[in-house]
Amino acid sequence: MTRSQLTRRVLLIVLGLNVLITIVKLIIGFATGALSVIADGFHSIIDSSSNIIGLLGLWVASRPPDSNHPYGHRKYETVATLAIGGMLLLVSWEIVQSIIARLTAPAAPEVSPLDIAIMAATFVVNLAIVLYETQQGRALHSDILLADAAHTRTDLFVTVSVVVSLIAARAGFGWVDLIVAAGVVVLIVFAAYDILKRTSYILTDASVINPYLIEKTASAVPGVRYAHRARSRGAADSAYIDVHVKVDPAMSTAQAHAIASEVERRLQSEVPGVVDAVVHIEPATGAPPTEWEAITVRIRAEADALGVGVHDLHIHEEKSGLYCVEMHVEVPAALSLGEAHAIADTLERRIRQAMPRIDCVTTHIEPLRDTVPDEDDPTQPDALESRIREITDSVTGAGAAHDIQVHHISGHIAATVHVTQSAAEPLTAAHALAEEVERRLHANLPQLNRVVVHIEPPE
Repeated sequence: MTRSQLTRRVLLIVLGLNVLITIVKLIIGFATGALSVIADGFHSIIDSSSNIIGLLGLWVASRPPDSNHPYGHRKYETVATLAIGGMLLLVSWEIVQSIIARLTAPAAPEVSPLDIAIMAATFVVNLAIVLYETQQGRALHSDILLADAAHTRTDLFVTVSVVVSLIAARAGFGWVDLIVAAGVVVLIVFAAYDILKRTSYILTDASVINPYLIEKTASAVPGVRYAHRARSRGAADSAYIDVHVKVDPAMSTAQAHAIASEVERRLQSEVPGVVDAVVHIEPATGAPPTEWEAITVRIRAEADALGVGVHDLHIHEEKSGLYCVEMHVEVPAALSLGEAHAIADTLERRIRQAMPRIDCVTTHIEPLRDTVPDEDDPTQPDALESRIREITDSVTGAGAAHDIQVHHISGHIAATVHVTQSAAEPLTAAHALAEEVERRLHANLPQLNRVVVHIEPPE
């Protein structure tokens, strides 16, 4: 049997049990005059209605794609699930009305021990339905079965409140039912909110698969330089994705098509829940950027958008695979602490939103210095360049510093320094050397607002 047929069979079994429970509750309710039991009976009718809605939704969802629905009809199942969430809200209003009615017109139903025993038995049946439907929903990855199980789960609390109400009625404590019923309303509203939130994510095409996983899988295909701009939508068990991949521009159309087909095959077989993948082939015009390079570029772009500078940027990978970022943020010295902190907070938030793999961002706020040399003094630039060369060579070795440039930008001084080192120098050592040069220049030349040190091998 197909997934849809198995789900339909589960719903038919649950529908039959719900109809049986409804009949039993209504018979007891009308026989005893217990309004809470009658209300619970009508509540069970809503359960049966939700099962019927689910069956109709599955029937439509199982239809193959057509000209009007090229992506299939799976969202009809989501719409049916959304309707069940609405049913839960109706149930909560129904219980509220029952509470109001009990307060305004108290009634003392004639309840026997047999009535209490039968209502307790309906609790056992409802519990069996919840366990069965939840187990089948997880096995079949069916949102509609899990949603209906959540709906039925609220019946357990409703039934308990009714049984407590009947026992309290026999003991003369009718107010107990009102308290229990109020608690049930809160639980039902929370269940409804959870269902409506999950279905709204699907209907609004929220991302369902980590783009990093999509790009990593696509990049592993031979012939792919790198992958980017991955997107996904749909449900966790029926996701539609698209991704852009870079390939050798000299590659033939037939070769590029074969690579795209292999990327699609791997995405559908290796990424859980993917039912369709669209791959966009693009010519690669340069070396693929590393993930750290991409993160650095995006961080600087976010800083530029806020009109602030960043330096001393460090990225640390945690055991979880996520990143933590530390950096210095340059803001105007005239700002107050609150204003500067608000800018830093905005930058941190934008970075985390733009790059989900960044888990934490720590910023060190630095004021841009206002002490600027006289730009009209012709001797100042040369003197500053000489001092920068002297300090740099003291760290990197005589003659290593070259192509030193000093720029006056918006009343601030920025300097760039090129440093020659052996091509065999380890990258980590070269990076540490550049940071030491930057630290020394800032410490000895406070008029410098920004320093960029470029380490390079000999020509």
